[in-house]
Amino acid sequence: MIPVLTAEEMRSIDEETIRNHVPGIKLMENAGKGVAEEIIKNLKPRKTSGIVIICGKGNNGGDGFVAARLLKRKGYRPRVYLVGKTSQVKDDAETNLEKCAKNRIKITEVDRGELDGLDDALAGAHVVVDAIFGTGFSGSPRGLARDVIEMVNGCPAPTVAVDIPSGVNASTGEATLAVDADLTVTMALPKRGHLLFPGRALSGELIVHDIGVPPEVIVTSNPNTFVLTKPDIQAALPERSPQAHKWTCGSVAAICGSTGFTGAAALTSVSALRIGAGVVTLAIPRSLNPVMEIKLTEVMTLPVDETTEGTLALKAKRKLVSFIKKADAVAIGPGLSQNDETVNLVKDLIPLIGRPCVLDADGINAFAGDAKKLKGLKFPLVITPHAGEAARLFGIDKRDIVSRPVDFARGVAQDLGVVMVLKGAPSVIADPDGDVFINPMGNQGLATAGSGDVLTGIIAGLLAQKVSPVEAACSGVYVHGLLGDMLLEERGYFGYLAGELSDMIPEALASMVLE
Repeated sequence: MIPVLTAEEMRSIDEETIRNHVPGIKLMENAGKGVAEEIIKNLKPRKTSGIVIICGKGNNGGDGFVAARLLKRKGYRPRVYLVGKTSQVKDDAETNLEKCAKNRIKITEVDRGELDGLDDALAGAHVVVDAIFGTGFSGSPRGLARDVIEMVNGCPAPTVAVDIPSGVNASTGEATLAVDADLTVTMALPKRGHLLFPGRALSGELIVHDIGVPPEVIVTSNPNTFVLTKPDIQAALPERSPQAHKWTCGSVAAICGSTGFTGAAALTSVSALRIGAGVVTLAIPRSLNPVMEIKLTEVMTLPVDETTEGTLALKAKRKLVSFIKKADAVAIGPGLSQNDETVNLVKDLIPLIGRPCVLDADGINAFAGDAKKLKGLKFPLVITPHAGEAARLFGIDKRDIVSRPVDFARGVAQDLGVVMVLKGAPSVIADPDGDVFINPMGNQGLATAGSGDVLTGIIAGLLAQKVSPVEAACSGVYVHGLLGDMLLEERGYFGYLAGELSDMIPEALASMVLE
């Protein structure tokens, strides 16, 4: 697992490292060296290329001074601009400013009278390095810094951000105005602001550079937020024995669908099979059974009592309870509708599930304003709301969720004792112990009808195969995002369908396990 830090957590790790392990001047040297190396490796500038490095007055600027010195040592001709006065640069950054002077690197102080000179330099630049603000920045750039950032964004040359694009909040990803980087070289570990939008989009390609922070310092800091990686998911995915048969691969009971929403039921059921569940049975309103018998060749169906609106009726409760007892995992919610009787059925069923369950869509909506009824259940529950569903569930403003997805998801998981999958860009997964996992995969092509139903089926299918709830949620979200990325790479643009996501699950799994 790779920890993901807030600005405060990174500052604490830096302080402990400097206090007991590595001097700050050495950390700065390592950081600047990493920036220089990544510029050469990734952008491959010619020795005659114009490299413009724009530094702030703090440690981020100090990293920029180091990079300038080391680039010059390699034969490049960096031009360094300081947003402020050299007299304002202190401590380790001042030391590296002085080293630049000793190496005959001119430092041009930028003030409002010098903006034209910077503009001319940017016009001829082949690479721009943003070392203005670091991970401690919050708020909105003002005055001269704002003008400089706007100028950088108007330059066509590729931009490399040192640690984080200037103007991005490292803890939240928030930004009103920030450098739009093509490449970000961050130090030691990724920050939340690299993975949460809009910071994620502004960071471009993210490279994490080791600056010498001892692993034990990171471990003792007790990180509780992580980014999912391919090895994490590979380790969690179930293996299938050569002697397997359908019942040893797990069975899923899917309680989904209503008139007008048979697609949700089909996508959930088929996706559970595609991810490896051996048997899937779909409970469906009786009048919809004929069409589902045709639509679903491999999924068994269980027709049950329905309301006059073609939704699941309260009278179906006894049959559904008996049905659930035969399954290894349950998926409930996609396409159920918000019919009052169906809502009451869902509320009655949930306490009786008794086995790992995924609650999604209208299953979640059934508890709108009454989330406490999901607390203290005697079986593992994974809930998968998007921000709108979560807002209805808890009776809060959606903006309060979108602005703090990591902390919100963690709070819900700990309070209710569930695994919380907060779907979004990016999706985050939280477990009852307080750990949160951020998914780096996926793209806006996943914003299509039925995409969430595919995810529900994937997670349910993994639960049926005895994958732990948090690993099933993490693996499901990661694979779901991978499906979107694979389709985008194949098609070159968006417009793919949820059914196509489901169809590609075996291919995605093959890419995960066959190397």
